[in-house]
Amino acid sequence: MKILKLSFENFRNFKDKGQIAFDTDGKVTIIYGINGAGKTTLHQLFQWIIYGQVKFNKTTNNDALYNLEKNHYLGLNETTTVKGSIDFEHAGSIYSINRAWTYTKKMTDTILSEKKFSINKKNDINDWIPLDKPDEFIDQILPKGLKDYFFFDGENMIADLKAKGKDSADSLRKALYIMLDLSIYDKAIDYIGDVNTKTTALGTLQSAKASNSSNDTLKDLGLQLTSAQEKYEIDKTAIENITKELDTAKNTITSLSVQIGSAKSQADYEIERKACKQASKDYESYKNDEMVDFGKCLVDLLPKLAVRGVTVSPIEKEPSGKLPKGVGLPLIEALLESDKCICGNPLTDKEKKIISDLRFLLPPYDYDTMYDNLVTAAKKYDIQGSIEQLNSKISKANQFNYKMSEQENKIIEINKKMATDKEYESLIVKRIALENKEKELTKNLLDAQGAVTKDELLVKKLNKKIDEISKVVGDNAAIDERIEILKSVKAYFVEKLNSKSNEYSNKLMLTIQDLLDKMLTAKRTVQLNSDFVLKVIDNYQDESKSEGQFATVSFAYIGGILKLLKEESLLNNKEYPLVLDAPFSKLGNEPRKKIATIIPEFAPQIIIMTKDDLQDDFLPEKIGKIYTIVSNDQQNVAYIEEGANL
Repeated sequence: MKILKLSFENFRNFKDKGQIAFDTDGKVTIIYGINGAGKTTLHQLFQWIIYGQVKFNKTTNNDALYNLEKNHYLGLNETTTVKGSIDFEHAGSIYSINRAWTYTKKMTDTILSEKKFSINKKNDINDWIPLDKPDEFIDQILPKGLKDYFFFDGENMIADLKAKGKDSADSLRKALYIMLDLSIYDKAIDYIGDVNTKTTALGTLQSAKASNSSNDTLKDLGLQLTSAQEKYEIDKTAIENITKELDTAKNTITSLSVQIGSAKSQADYEIERKACKQASKDYESYKNDEMVDFGKCLVDLLPKLAVRGVTVSPIEKEPSGKLPKGVGLPLIEALLESDKCICGNPLTDKEKKIISDLRFLLPPYDYDTMYDNLVTAAKKYDIQGSIEQLNSKISKANQFNYKMSEQENKIIEINKKMATDKEYESLIVKRIALENKEKELTKNLLDAQGAVTKDELLVKKLNKKIDEISKVVGDNAAIDERIEILKSVKAYFVEKLNSKSNEYSNKLMLTIQDLLDKMLTAKRTVQLNSDFVLKVIDNYQDESKSEGQFATVSFAYIGGILKLLKEESLLNNKEYPLVLDAPFSKLGNEPRKKIATIIPEFAPQIIIMTKDDLQDDFLPEKIGKIYTIVSNDQQNVAYIEEGANL
């Protein structure tokens, strides 16, 4: 399959009609775009047209693919249609894949009301003839199980290989079995089954040994076996259903975690906010305690400071033995003897008592003695220790004040994050619910597995009794012979499938190793088992790698798969495109240049969406058409123009 042209209209931010023509001569098509312009949207457009599926890593409804601006101006019950088509060449013929989803605007929402999908083939006179089974045709030429390898998402594929290595391997194994005609062995093995399972060929024959016999004991055992097998099948089906539900929950949790990133729920933020608020109050209380202690210390110190001040810079003293001018015993005694003050105002008994009390305020010593006593007392005061204590109180109060400010700033940041992350709230709530569901399903799975183990033991026990009695009765020789034949056939198919799986996994392992040796400076050893589970280790069996190394491993993994498909004789008439979104986002300049020289060997057609300037990384003769995604300021409407507009 070589993609000739991509056409689109109203797909997310690609509001207007547009189309891109691609190189089909082995040259690389490069589509540039800054972050947010629409590279991932364009990458998803390919997958939507071919498979009818999209998986955006944003908080968005993956079914709502219409342009929001166009939808905004729709009236009630008016419709808008998202359209996309891919014209491609396959096995010498031209085909066109067409997909259209129509939406109807309702009072509170816009709903998906119609889906259309078709593939047309151009005949000898250039008329388009529709294919009867378009989905089956797609699975033949571009199997859905391998879509992540044909349409490589540089950011998420690396995350998927890290988090879902086993799931990726299962998907790859199933897809390769179909493409390499190994699924026929798989189906034959399942059809033959075993004697414990009622619905398989061997199980049917085993049941017949009891039901066809005239022996009452065998017939009774046959009824017991049928009942046990039915319960066994029910419990096995329960395991399958629980496992599917559990896998779906785990994958959804992983997907939600990618979308949510470091965002937290409003409840989590509220807990943080309350903790910061409480810490701020505590620090404020500590600060106030220090300030109160500071005040107490200061009150205690002030008289000492005053005395020190007087002793250090003494005021001019009155002459020895004299009282301050105007105040003395003669004046007091004179006032007490008269009924009038020297100013002429009358002196009552009340005023005379106040004047009399003044005698007790006069110093008992002369001023020289008073000053000497003051100096003696001042020398005993620990002024320096008190000042250090004051400084300590001030310092601690300042520290608590700073910590209180830190908590207040944290609260401001939390408020900002709460506003920013509010859009993730529904996703976070959904993830929490799924995590609880995962725990419940895990418990249910263990219970179901325990039940199946018991069922299987009972079925085997009954089959053993049937075999023992059947040999004695001797009327089931023909059935026993058929069972042995089917077991031999199954063993042949199992051996054949294992042999082919080992052969292809070994080929793939060697191819990945070869590519990795060319791409990676550090020495790494590739291991790939028959189930296609990949491990890349160093000399110490360590699998840990940097993101750049993991990106390189991913390239080698994809390159190995495509090379295996290209070299297989059953598939050598088929061609697979490689459409890459942000493939070099985790790589430095040197690793990028090294990989760019190898990528053109992976597939006959390479299409790359990138924000990085790659024109110096690829050989000039390997670069074909170049486009740029141009977006408006709000990044909600975009179009594609020819040329590099970096």
